[in-house]
Amino acid sequence: MKDIEEIKKYINSVLQEIDCESADDYDRAMLLNALAAADKAMYNGEYEEYIRRGLDKVVAEDNISVSENSFINYMYGNVCYSAGMADVAVNIARQTISQPRTEAGYFISQEGRECLCTAFTALSFYMNYETRNGGKEHYNDIIAQFNALHNNLFPQVKKAALAGDKDAFKALSLYAAGTIDTMEVMDQALYEIFARLRDIFKETVQILKSTVAGKSEELKLIYSYAILKGCRMRVIQTEKYAGLAESIFEQATKTKVAAKDKVYETAAYIFAYSEYIRNREYQDYGRNHGGVLWN
Repeated sequence: MKDIEEIKKYINSVLQEIDCESADDYDRAMLLNALAAADKAMYNGEYEEYIRRGLDKVVAEDNISVSENSFINYMYGNVCYSAGMADVAVNIARQTISQPRTEAGYFISQEGRECLCTAFTALSFYMNYETRNGGKEHYNDIIAQFNALHNNLFPQVKKAALAGDKDAFKALSLYAAGTIDTMEVMDQALYEIFARLRDIFKETVQILKSTVAGKSEELKLIYSYAILKGCRMRVIQTEKYAGLAESIFEQATKTKVAAKDKVYETAAYIFAYSEYIRNREYQDYGRNHGGVLWN
């Protein structure tokens, strides 16, 4: 494992130079979510002030509205939960009632674009809210959306990824990350739903593993994050997957992927860092963390 203190210094130096206020909302939401994941991994709240400042730019009267029905609102919702702003997150969750859907039943944003990355940008927050504040009443809706995404979009994205398409690889990486993020915040006691998400995750990472060669370091970081998290949660075998995922992060550190003018890439790097430093030797169990079995 690389020198963690040196990596942290590198991250902090980049954060000092990034103009988070001028970043677009998606990149800013990605970065704040990544910093929340890093704080959770380090157990020290080091980035709490940075996250709060970032949220101050978008929070008004206990609500966030980048634009109507934007998935970015959900991304900020996850940050609000990590920052202890549950009231704001609950307000954001009201959007799930009015969110447009495809005929197949899964959420679609105001732009009308359909993408597997919906798992990352919307469904992980939906599950987070349902576990914490929604009484788990819409767990069935969430898994139905995953099934619809998997049936309607996964086959063609898989085919494109196997043909070498970089955008397809990125979409599958975000899909895997969104799936494992959703699994982390759900109550594992609802085993059938958890097991279905596990199957979706495992099928996705199999495709990713077979297509990761030759991709850029920036493109591979979300894959690294998803794999390392899947290993920590015992969804996939650490011995089989972790080595490559760790080497991706280490190479990205060597080539200095994070930079002040690359907010998304910096966020992806910090996401990978948040799992790179976690203990994957055992699961950290704790029912006090949103009803889930790990924190």
